[in-house]
Amino acid sequence: MIMSVFGSRPRYGPPFAFRIFFLVYLIFPVSALVKQPWDQMTAGLLLLGLFAIVYVLGFGETRGKLAFVLALTAIVGYFAYRYDENFIYLAFYATPIVAMLNSIRKTAAAYAGLFALFLMVGWRYHLFTDVDELLQLLPAMLVISLMPIAIRVGRRSRELRDKLSLANEEIARLSKNEERQRISRDLHDTLGHTLSLITLKSELAEKLIVKNPQRAAQEIRDVQLTSRAALKQVRELVADLNAVTVRDEIAQAKIILTSAGIELRHEGGSDREWPSPSPLIDNMLGMCLREAVTNVVKHSRARNCAVGWTETPDAYELWIEDDGAGTYRAANTVDDGKNGLKGMRERLKLVEGKMEMRSEPGRGTRIDIRVPRVAKSAGQERSNR
Repeated sequence: MIMSVFGSRPRYGPPFAFRIFFLVYLIFPVSALVKQPWDQMTAGLLLLGLFAIVYVLGFGETRGKLAFVLALTAIVGYFAYRYDENFIYLAFYATPIVAMLNSIRKTAAAYAGLFALFLMVGWRYHLFTDVDELLQLLPAMLVISLMPIAIRVGRRSRELRDKLSLANEEIARLSKNEERQRISRDLHDTLGHTLSLITLKSELAEKLIVKNPQRAAQEIRDVQLTSRAALKQVRELVADLNAVTVRDEIAQAKIILTSAGIELRHEGGSDREWPSPSPLIDNMLGMCLREAVTNVVKHSRARNCAVGWTETPDAYELWIEDDGAGTYRAANTVDDGKNGLKGMRERLKLVEGKMEMRSEPGRGTRIDIRVPRVAKSAGQERSNR
């Protein structure tokens, strides 16, 4: 509410409306000037108006901030010398601009101007011999001197907090990526041996089915036990982990595609209305979506990208389509020439999924991914509960 009234905060200094608001304190020098003779009052009010203009313009992102500071200091010095020592309080208007100076040399020049102002006022009104008068103005001089340092320290603190926040977000992102890679390695290492064992026992059972049916039946039972153990291991790996999901990857795709100048379009409803498969399938589809979006950004030269997801009684279907350059290569071949597409197929094989890609030069590319839904028996559902 406040920011809507006073405007958004610029990169340096307060919003413009706040600068105007601070000018209300000029009522005190105005009240002092109106007591002066007509000619002195007119000249003083005109100079005070110039002071207000210099103050407001001094916050602009220009290279002449030091000139604005020195001009304000000179006007304050004139008022203090010509009218009254209390005009030194006008130097408060110069302090935030001093804090915005971007070099030590300019800051030192600004402080030299302020100290010269203090010395002139002290000499003009004999403050160094009048302790009472000096004690009245000394706190103001100290605050004027220290305020630029305090403002700069506060601004630096905000910048460091912003950088720290960005660094923490980056650390969290890298940690999540590392965890996902670890899970991927664990899945490969865990399932590789198990699936190889299932393959060997299945081949053995096939050979024994005629010669030794009882032994073949035992091998089939071993295959069942091994497959159940593998399923349990997979569930343990993905349980309670912040794995990749399709919804997360949609949000990330919006950022990546927008940065590349590609517009993302949803099909089949909003991402909140999309179905939620099991964690393993959600993770596999999310990784495939990430790889597909990466390919769109790197290779397609597209302007638009559509992502859709539907659910049927027996499968989940995800597709990604762009209007880019396309390709001559038939990506459904075994040797599709792209490690990303091979990796997608390898992931999908773990859940018996399939991927098809249609692409024509100048007409874009479409990738269709289909993962079957696993129907559980009543006994399995009761055991999972």
